[in-house]
Amino acid sequence: MTAPLFWAPPAELAQARPGHTFTLTGPEAHHAVAVKRLRVGESALLSDAAGRLAHTTVLDVVPGAAPALSVLIDAIEDVPLRTPRLILVQALTKQRRDEAAVAAATALGVDAIIPWQAARSVARWLDPPAALSAKAAQGAERWLSLARAEAKVARRPWVPEVLRPADSAALAGLLSQAIAAGSIGVVLHEDAGAGLAGALAGLRRPDSAAAAVYLITGPEGGISSAELAAFAKAGCVQARLGPEVLRAGLAGPAALAVSSHLLARWP
Repeated sequence: MTAPLFWAPPAELAQARPGHTFTLTGPEAHHAVAVKRLRVGESALLSDAAGRLAHTTVLDVVPGAAPALSVLIDAIEDVPLRTPRLILVQALTKQRRDEAAVAAATALGVDAIIPWQAARSVARWLDPPAALSAKAAQGAERWLSLARAEAKVARRPWVPEVLRPADSAALAGLLSQAIAAGSIGVVLHEDAGAGLAGALAGLRRPDSAAAAVYLITGPEGGISSAELAAFAKAGCVQARLGPEVLRAGLAGPAALAVSSHLLARWP
């Protein structure tokens, strides 16, 4: 079984080297000692959530009110970001289906997530439009917390970014700039004539160099015709995943799984 992963303070882990001892304290030590119940001699992974990963062996376990986990660092690796980056544009939904999508997307390897308040989103973070309200900030923080927790379970040394929430106008502008710089935007839509494999065909060549793939999925009511037109003007293409119509919280993770296979991010 893969060793459990725990988050370590980045500044401290940056100084660590193979052969050094490292002591984990606070909530992460509590999780290791009281929840995972690690024992001396077992293996554990430590990460700074930004690619640095330490493989360790447990030396000492201190339970109680001030738990601590002391480990011997066996090896350290700096795991690079995979390319092209996969960025999920997840529309806000009701019944927290968007949060389920964030958790699943993290487990499936997403690199960044953009909360999108679509025209037909029932949940509203940005009112008036384009204003970064306290509600939007709280919602984005909640998504980041979910991503951090899921990355830990998935043993990911990188926690996905949760980028600034956007309304449709702001999103179209962001996509236009990204595509002009060499990225690809794919709108997941049930009426699209082509599949995702066709939309990503160019990236499967050895000489492809796109920086990122934006996968855009709408809310329960679908993406409006005006939004589709704006995204097309920005340079996005449309693609469908299959004959079934997927829920708003499922389309994004499904597209990430397919994209990871098509782009050989999954060996």
